[in-house]
Amino acid sequence: MTVLSLNAQTDSVRLIEPRGPYPVGTVTYEWQDRVRLAEYSAFPEDKRMVVAQLWYPASPAPGDHKAVYNPISEDYRKVIGNSYLRAGFHPSVKNANLILIAPGRGTERFLYTTLAEDLASYGFVVVSVDMPSIGYTIFGDGMIVKPDPSFRPPPGMMGGPYEKVDQFFERPTALGAADLELVYQKLTELNRADPDQRFTNRLNLESVGIFGHSLGGRIAGQFAANHSFVTAYAAMEGIPPRDVRYEGKIEIPTLMICSKGTLPYAIENYNSYLDNSPVATYFAVLEDFGHNTLTDNPFIYPDRFNYAIDPEEGLKISRKLLSAYFFMQLMGRGDLQKDLNDIEQLNISIHGKY
Repeated sequence: MTVLSLNAQTDSVRLIEPRGPYPVGTVTYEWQDRVRLAEYSAFPEDKRMVVAQLWYPASPAPGDHKAVYNPISEDYRKVIGNSYLRAGFHPSVKNANLILIAPGRGTERFLYTTLAEDLASYGFVVVSVDMPSIGYTIFGDGMIVKPDPSFRPPPGMMGGPYEKVDQFFERPTALGAADLELVYQKLTELNRADPDQRFTNRLNLESVGIFGHSLGGRIAGQFAANHSFVTAYAAMEGIPPRDVRYEGKIEIPTLMICSKGTLPYAIENYNSYLDNSPVATYFAVLEDFGHNTLTDNPFIYPDRFNYAIDPEEGLKISRKLLSAYFFMQLMGRGDLQKDLNDIEQLNISIHGKY
């Protein structure tokens, strides 16, 4: 980790630089549903809103400034990212593939910035979504919506039986999948006619990737099962709902990721997906990783996490894994298993038909 002392009171944490050839831009939207009500609001007529942050290949102009990591959350104001705020879209990138990110329960969209910046630097457009009541959501006016405590699983439940786990998560999964529907609709509108002309006719809406973390992996799995335009689906310690798993409803090669420490408790659940998948599933087991190693949190606050792997090394491996998968699925480049066989903390096996 690179820590820069700015003054006597403040230490600044600089995120790892992206590896790709393009500079990265970022812009954030608050998008309102036309129908669904905001169950978190004190005003019964309010419609539900999500916060979506986009990272994209950019062509920054002289005078463009780097974006603040998160300008509202006090805990993260010390973080320095690599993206230019509202920069122009890079003119050489055409028909850019989308990658949606569904965060885990209780996390925020910006905690996946290192992964998002790296993917955007290779020409993807990455969209991470704050879903009120599922994760912490801070709106531009300062309103904070905390995770719904009823979505927090009780102690011991995650060890099974998995029928109860599936039933417990039905409501937040449906809520999150509907949020992703809203985001895809708004991205379609941006691609058709962006008022700022940044994304007009830039997006490939027919071959979309999605990454989900924890509960976000379940939500992402439901969304992937619902839409044929989703052609790549990866998840870290989160799996699709029960009917999606057992009925083999996801018919694209997918990437399931699990830390080795979690695997003994989750293998039965993973097998219910692997054994019923109608196509190839890549199963990546990560040595020394923790549940949140793929997020920026351990890098920013290493003393708060007790994972064996160095936070910077964990992020570098994570972004290699995800970029290799999305290159393969969305761009038809490379071979996930062969390209990453030199990473000692990573073991990838292939299940199902291939």
